[in-house]
Amino acid sequence: MESEKKFGLLRQILRTIGLSRDAADDVVNWIVDTLAGESEKDESGPSPEFPYHLRPHFLSAAESKFYDALRTCVGNHTTIQCKVGLRDLFEVKAEDQSRYRIYTNKIDRKHVDFVCCDPVTMRPLYAIELDDRSHQRADRQARDIFVDGVFKAGRLPLIHIPVKASYNQAELKAQLATVLGVPPSPQPVPPAPSIPVAPSIVTQDTEPICPKCGGKMVLRTAKSGANAGNQFWGCAGYPQCKTMLTYKSVRA
Repeated sequence: MESEKKFGLLRQILRTIGLSRDAADDVVNWIVDTLAGESEKDESGPSPEFPYHLRPHFLSAAESKFYDALRTCVGNHTTIQCKVGLRDLFEVKAEDQSRYRIYTNKIDRKHVDFVCCDPVTMRPLYAIELDDRSHQRADRQARDIFVDGVFKAGRLPLIHIPVKASYNQAELKAQLATVLGVPPSPQPVPPAPSIPVAPSIVTQDTEPICPKCGGKMVLRTAKSGANAGNQFWGCAGYPQCKTMLTYKSVRA
């Protein structure tokens, strides 16, 4: 009981100098392990425990689904890193050691879901936080505000994307482009169908070649409409090819 009081007091002191609750617990646990090691100098004693097991899934089902959509979206232009700690992305620059420790502890044990990097230099380009229902909690929102501030200070874009059952590739690309300040790529416009242009004079003696399919043209007579009774050149491949050319008699 006395030792628990001492460790509780030690935790309070560590919290007072700026360590987070988790960091203070780590220090106390390290001291406990060190003291336990000092008292167990007999090499024939019990081996240290390692109660660790590999998780069945590195990414959750929602994270895996988004990862697949993101990988298809960015292709080979970006390398995707998952669950990256903020301390791996940012460093604290402070001459005062106490301030360094305080602000380092603030980003300790915090991570973002995905970081997209340049595939050659591995320089971080932007990060993505996948927001599920947990981000609606007050404590989580306070954490998000702080993390957003860290990314803003470090000048690294952070994109919040809500969890969905499925992701539209065009919408995802547009969202990434907007946040990065890059105009979205225009959608390809299908080419307009080619319209054959009739020559000024096509005589009966010069049987033309269909400019669309390359087949023969046949002289026909319009049976109805405003041009009823007039002759014209029609593609022999009709109705598959409906190209028509104006006919003008050589005697006209």
